[in-house]
This record gives sequence, structure tokens and C-alpha cells, in this order.
Amino acid sequence: MAYLHTSELLYVCGGTVITEKLVLTAAHCTRASEQLVARIGEFIGTDDANDTMLSEYQVSQTFIHSLYNTTTSANDIAILGLATDIVFSKTIRPICIVWWTIWRKYIDNIQVLSGAQWGLPNDRNESDAFRITDIRRQPANMCSTLNGTAILSSQFCAGDSDSKLCNVDFSSPLGAIITFKNIQRYVLIGIATTNQKCKRASVYTDVLSHTDFILSVWRQYRNGEKSPKTWDLQNNFDVENTTLKANSEEEHYFV
Repeated sequence: MAYLHTSELLYVCGGTVITEKLVLTAAHCTRASEQLVARIGEFIGTDDANDTMLSEYQVSQTFIHSLYNTTTSANDIAILGLATDIVFSKTIRPICIVWWTIWRKYIDNIQVLSGAQWGLPNDRNESDAFRITDIRRQPANMCSTLNGTAILSSQFCAGDSDSKLCNVDFSSPLGAIITFKNIQRYVLIGIATTNQKCKRASVYTDVLSHTDFILSVWRQYRNGEKSPKTWDLQNNFDVENTTLKANSEEEHYFV
């Protein structure tokens, strides 16, 4: 998890570490006129002193999905490039992302997901304000009724009165444990996007629907280029030749 704030220390959104230099968040969290800072390691409970130290990283570049729509919240996804590398440890690691669409049916059938909750607005200073909570998928029409607009195919509805999510949980990750090659991995499935009142279902951006965007930014960024050149990977992405191998440099980042 990343805690995104302004240079004036004002909380903006949550984020998810996907590589040592990239943080995934919602497009509506980006601030054109403000310098964002990603704080890593704030909510880790461990006896290891090296893992309890906070680290802050300046955001140097912002990649917003080219089809982001502020009205419908379509493609509400963005990637922040950091000025310096995140120092990984036993407890600070990048999340896994399923990019192969043959997992679609499996992922869509996971009914109970795990979400990060920053806490209610009036308990932001409590030591236990950050917590992980179970969040159940809901029928799309539940969110459509609450929002007054239809849910897009690249979104899904989740949450209820038990999840207690609030507007402070903007862009927080939603995921689940998936077994891959006999290894259990926690993978990112959704990003909170709508501004719902606490204790109500919310709309999430479906991560698997946006893996072309994520992979494009990642590949271009790690090559030192300033911005993605294309959003279409169908002509330059060979699934067979990009299947991950054990101990490859990509294995921690994409399943």
C-alpha cells in the first residue's frame, strides 16, 4: 500500500506498489497543479525495526489512461512514476497483477475480496485506522441504483454495510489470494473509484480490463522513456514468449 499526500501533507488517495518505481492509483487522484508524495510502509505491524521506518518518494511522472472519463469514471486508472526506487523488504513488496485474460471467469467468480480501509474520517488519527476488511461482490444494479448511472463492463460493484468503506478509501486496492503454480499469491483485482457514503456498495475499476495500459506504461517506463508510445499491445505483445519463468525479473510484478 501507498499513502498518497500533497507536499503540504494533505491526504489525497491510496495507491498500490506494482514495481520499485511505479504506483498504481485512480486517475481522479492525480493532481495537475500539486506535487504528490507516496508514503510507503506506514501501516505495517512488525517487530523488525527496518520494516517500520516510513519512506517517502516524490512522484516525478503521471500516466493517466487516455480514455479516462470524469463523468462516467470509465478507465479511472493511473500510474505514478517515482523519482527514486522503493526499497523493498520482507514486508514491503509489489503486488501481483493477473494480465492473462483466460483468468477472467475465475476472477469474476471470486465473491469475497480483501480490501484496504483507511478508516472513517473521524478516526484517521487512531492507531488502528488502517485495516484489511472482507468486501463482497454485489450485483451491478445495486451500484447503478445508488449512483444513478449504469456500471460499465470495465467496472464492478462491491461492498455493503459491513465493509464500512468511505470516501477516504478512494483508489484503495481490492484483491484476493490466487494459487498459481502451487504458490499462493495476493493479486490486485480492483481499485475503488466512486465517492459513496460510508457503509454502501461502491464501484471499482476492474484491473484485468486495463492490463494493456499497465503493461504499456511499465514496459516504456523501465526503458527510460518519458511516456507510453502506444496503448495497443495486440501488435507488439507476444503472450507465448512473455509467459513468466521462475526467478525472472518480472515474476514479482505480473502473474
